[in-house]
Amino acid sequence: MRLFVFLKELHDKIAEHSKKLTFDKKHALHRNLVALYGSLIELTAGIIILIDRKARTGVPPLFRTFLETYVEFRNLVADPKYGYFMDASYHDQWLKVLREAEKGANPYLADIAKLPNLVDHIRHTERELETLKKKSYFPLSVFKKFECAGMVSEYRSLYNFLSADSHSNIRALINRHIELGKEDFEIVFYKDTPLEDFLTFIDSTCGLLIDASIRIHEYLNSPVVYSIRSLQEKLQEIRKQV
Repeated sequence: MRLFVFLKELHDKIAEHSKKLTFDKKHALHRNLVALYGSLIELTAGIIILIDRKARTGVPPLFRTFLETYVEFRNLVADPKYGYFMDASYHDQWLKVLREAEKGANPYLADIAKLPNLVDHIRHTERELETLKKKSYFPLSVFKKFECAGMVSEYRSLYNFLSADSHSNIRALINRHIELGKEDFEIVFYKDTPLEDFLTFIDSTCGLLIDASIRIHEYLNSPVVYSIRSLQEKLQEIRKQV
């Protein structure tokens, strides 16, 4: 499939172009934007490897992470204040872990439970979160994140299917392992799913990675924006042939 070949080429070129990005690592906005963008590039590599190695059951859950990362990136590059919502989520999730560790019954949090200043950490995190909430920056649900990005339609369709895969919903199990015969069916492992069945993931990864690349290279005044735009034009030409 030409589109999959293009995705491989795209990843390599985007990774190379990323070396041209210059930013202030002490600036929280720059740090988070570049880190999110780096995640998009690395997740793309993961999707490519899974498809190549016939480990295709892992593609939808990984693409779900890619899509959520893109949504965070898109919101942040559009509005620097979105970073405060990210901060709220950061403190909220740590608070859940710290409070659970404080109970002393969770073996996975034993090391944290032993911290001599655990209570101080909890109180500090509570204060940080409360300060953000007073300024109307709350931890956002996944839906609210997609809504902020103007991607409600994607949330109510594509993301629904991706979530079913991530949670091994019966719908996902049927798609992964059921192979129909004329009068019966077989349960198979490593189902030989044709590459064409992954067209949505491949096409979407191409499109979103290019879009994110244009946004961040423009935002940071990179000298290779024109080169990345040419990749977008090439993708459009390939799409016409699919």
